[in-house]
Amino acid sequence: MSSAAERYAAVHDAALTAGRFADHRRRADHWADLAELFRLDPHRPWDQNLRALAGYLEPADVLLDVGGGAGRVSLPLASQVREVVLVEPSESMRGQFIQSRDEAGITNARVSPDWWMDSVETGDVAITSDVVYFVRDIVPFVTKLHNSASRRVIICIWRPTPGDMDNELRRILYDERPSPWPGLPELAAVLWEMGLLPDVRVIPAAPWWIPEADGGLSEAQAVDLAMGRLERDDESTRRHIETDFDRLFERGPAGLSPRWLSGAREVMITWETNGRRLD
Repeated sequence: MSSAAERYAAVHDAALTAGRFADHRRRADHWADLAELFRLDPHRPWDQNLRALAGYLEPADVLLDVGGGAGRVSLPLASQVREVVLVEPSESMRGQFIQSRDEAGITNARVSPDWWMDSVETGDVAITSDVVYFVRDIVPFVTKLHNSASRRVIICIWRPTPGDMDNELRRILYDERPSPWPGLPELAAVLWEMGLLPDVRVIPAAPWWIPEADGGLSEAQAVDLAMGRLERDDESTRRHIETDFDRLFERGPAGLSPRWLSGAREVMITWETNGRRLD
């Protein structure tokens, strides 16, 4: 029988083979064309995810943001801790982080350009958001998170994963069943197999990068949303959507909501390290 780590790697490899994402083991800047999209105002009103994260932080903490990109998560939390350390190998993401930090007047955040497995950074709390989907060898990655954090590890992922949120749309329209990204079921099994028993907390908020998930759409906006998610712009696809409209969208007093996104939730997986190292 295969181990949970082997099953995780198999799901990763199947998604990679199917072209669902790029091979992030290759030391290239995969985010060069997208980095600016991940830069959000550090002084924006806090969402439920940020409020939940802040509840685990203490003023004297060093917060490690592993693969934290443009600082979407850690820069708003800089006011809650002694220091933020971004560990980010993408040059384009680091550039967005620095620009966002400096424009916001944040002075307690610095950047480490290393790949996580090469990093020597340590802190009190280690957080990683939307990173583990791309990590094939998940046990060494999690072990390093645990051993680098004196107090707590926090892993944030989406269920379904960002790459799988359109799978139900494709199933309804075309009976497609794309190879899934490794997500919550695979990660939870690995953690339990490692002897870790984390708290799992579901954040009841829609995907921040798909504002239409909140609903309130007109029929034209609903069709445009589905067309855009499919990356298609042809009449045949439009007819498919219109034929299956009521399977795809729910009608409410404020407008239409996409049914295939109604269950998307961010999941926070966290545990205390208690100074105990993992082998």
